Amino acid sequence: MSKPLTDQEKRKQISVRGIAGLGDVAEIKKEFNRHLHFTLVKDRNVATPRDYYFALAHTVRDHLVGRWIRTQQYYYEKDPKHFLLSAYIPS
Repeated sequence: MSKPLTDQEKRKQISVRGIAGLGDVAEIKKEFNRHLHFTLVKDRNVATPRDYYFALAHTVRDHLVGRWIRTQQYYYEKDPKHFLLSAYIPS
């Protein structure tokens, strides 16, 4: 059995590369650090794994909310339901 990881080694394992589809990795890291510092008011010297989890959760939520808002704006501007219905209803 291997020896338990130190806190420093655990921090090195935390990565946002798995969600790179959300945007540029550097941008996600920047947003992650922003949430760690300003939302959770922690720095890397005192942050716990729970803090890292919440910083990542806030970062992902920001990206999702941005996409949801853009979708709602598109629906409001284009009114796709009206367009689809008008294609099937004779004038």
